[in-house]
Amino acid sequence: MKLNWRLYFTVMGLIALFLVIYETNAWAVWTKEDTQVVRVENPQSQSAPEEKQKEILEGEFTVINKDENMNDEKVVKNEKQAEEGIIPTRIRIPSIDVDAKIESVGVLDNGEMGVPEDPLKAGWFEPGTQPGNRGNAVIAGHVDSKTGPAVFYHLDQMKKGDEFTVTGKDGKEKTYVVQKLESYPQYNSPIEKIFGSTNEKRLNLITCTGEFIRDKGGHQDRLVVYSTLKEPKETVPSPTNVQVSGAFLTWYAVREDDIAGYRVYESRDGGETFDKVASVSQHERKAYSEPKASEYEYYVTAVNKDGTESEPSTIAGE
Repeated sequence: MKLNWRLYFTVMGLIALFLVIYETNAWAVWTKEDTQVVRVENPQSQSAPEEKQKEILEGEFTVINKDENMNDEKVVKNEKQAEEGIIPTRIRIPSIDVDAKIESVGVLDNGEMGVPEDPLKAGWFEPGTQPGNRGNAVIAGHVDSKTGPAVFYHLDQMKKGDEFTVTGKDGKEKTYVVQKLESYPQYNSPIEKIFGSTNEKRLNLITCTGEFIRDKGGHQDRLVVYSTLKEPKETVPSPTNVQVSGAFLTWYAVREDDIAGYRVYESRDGGETFDKVASVSQHERKAYSEPKASEYEYYVTAVNKDGTESEPSTIAGE
């Protein structure tokens, strides 16, 4: 049988090209789009020892900083959780098509955060904050494995404003909104910022990113997606007992600590349109004077210190 040398060299060339792509991880580079990840080169104003930076262990996406560990005092561990927290069992990120199970992970004997064995599952840092509570809850996931893309392969494609949901074992859901994306050198990441205390209700997602060092078995950087809990819009009670008497409009104060004041709306066309005619501070008398008040209609709203306005009170007058 006569050998077709042209076909032989074509096949061998394709094989060589495939090996080059595999060794350089070029496929991941070609398939990644522009991201909003901000590279933070030196978040703690210090560098890890040079010899430690040579060691990159395969699959250790949870190694945040080799100079410290998850037993460090900077890592907040909540022994008692508030009632609104959940034990997460599933995470859904529509913008990058993630729908994955979550395992609870802890601290390994070497002080590192544990990892899920299944690359298609994410791991919640159980000793830390529960999603829904004040503090930094943390969920981490692999970016890839020997068999291909893993659960957080497209995490760097998330954008500020994206929403994602975690579901608890009791079926309750918590929705979070992405605030920013930052990447750090593997051995110089801000543990306190990621795992430390805060009055906000945060959930931080972690994975590997940056150049893949084939002979070291891992990626050189760590990506953190910072998000905050999306809470129901605050409601402000409406003023009550709104009455017109002669030239005066009066109402009862709203018994809430954060009320800044009240807005008075007036209609002179039988309730067709209402225009704001006064703003009354919380510490002032709850009244508005108008010589022809008895001829018009009014409603009053309460406004809290964040600027949220209540629904209109009942209409008074006429």
